Amino acid sequence: MSDILLERRSIRKYTNEEVNEKDLNYILHAAMSAPTAKNTRCYYFMIIKNKNTYKKIAKVHSGAQMILNAPLAILVLGDTNLAFENYLPQDCAAATQNILLASKYKGYGSVWCGIYSNCKRSKAIENIFKLPSNIKPFSLVIIGKSAENKQVKNNWQPEKIKYEFWK
Repeated sequence: MSDILLERRSIRKYTNEEVNEKDLNYILHAAMSAPTAKNTRCYYFMIIKNKNTYKKIAKVHSGAQMILNAPLAILVLGDTNLAFENYLPQDCAAATQNILLASKYKGYGSVWCGIYSNCKRSKAIENIFKLPSNIKPFSLVIIGKSAENKQVKNNWQPEKIKYEFWK
């Protein structure tokens, strides 16, 4: 039995197999099950499959070139009108993590391409998708059947654990 929490890896090469609708709905359901501050549910999810749109994204996001050979991407968006105080980034990050884990659970590879806090990249994505001013792009998750076999990493670092006080 695999452990999706410990075995999830960033996958950047995909087969051309589509993500089926049932699996996509599960992934989106998982995203919407993420916690949000004050239960604001301030997120939106844009499904992207159009190859011309992929080209536009790749042109403005140097870290998302793998989108050109992927069957699906999900743009995670946050609504500043709905977010509680300044918690929009945490809310969208939790949803993004759930997308990554749900994708792994359903047998897909995925990678988180950051947008949030990069003003130039954010503006370019806002322009591509004609987003209203209250909707902010947070992350782009690219999903597909993995065409690479990455080994599981052991990321356990007990020296990163502190008890009660910094010593």
